[in-house]
Amino acid sequence: MTVEKLNQMGFFKPSPTEQHAIDFLKELSFNTIKSIGISTAGYFEGFWAERGKQVIATTLDKKGMEYTKNLLSETPNLTFRLEDVTQSMPENDCTYDVLYSRLCLHYISDSELKKALAECYRVLKPDGHFIVVVKSLNDWTAQTAGAYYEPETGYTYTPSITRYSKLSRRLHSIQSITEALQTAHFKISHSNELTETIYEDFERTTLEMPDATVIEVYATK
Repeated sequence: MTVEKLNQMGFFKPSPTEQHAIDFLKELSFNTIKSIGISTAGYFEGFWAERGKQVIATTLDKKGMEYTKNLLSETPNLTFRLEDVTQSMPENDCTYDVLYSRLCLHYISDSELKKALAECYRVLKPDGHFIVVVKSLNDWTAQTAGAYYEPETGYTYTPSITRYSKLSRRLHSIQSITEALQTAHFKISHSNELTETIYEDFERTTLEMPDATVIEVYATK
């Protein structure tokens, strides 16, 4: 079944940041993508794979990966891999034209992010594009009872939100995420903060309420 048909059947949910990224990439010439953290149940990855791009989709979520593999089992050019972004990547230098990471990099600490971005820079081709979406410090979760910021790691802890598997996120400001990218030698071409409807589960069946506040940043090598 095609990605568009699956979309019409409701398996994927609208995402402004994801659509922004797709619209941006439509104007570019590229062949290879690495997606760090499978996004919106695989819509972005499947969209480009069906258009002839070679797509590697990585995640630490084995259950989520198997769900998306089954959903997109008829999609060509799409490879899935369990991978920890805080560890060294297996690829050679300058492998990919595009890197994409939506709502993934805010799970890791400042020190882990520094290493991850260095690896992203290494595997991206010269003039390649890196699209990053992370949760913002202005997100509603940072305002919940007992929430506090830990300077040593950059994490914001949200002890009153018990439904999350992890009680901390590295919530960012535009300044903090762009500075992290610039420290890794990326050049920033776009940054924006916006609200977006997101879901609590990988299958996108349970809305997170209220809407999340997120930051999108586009960078080049």
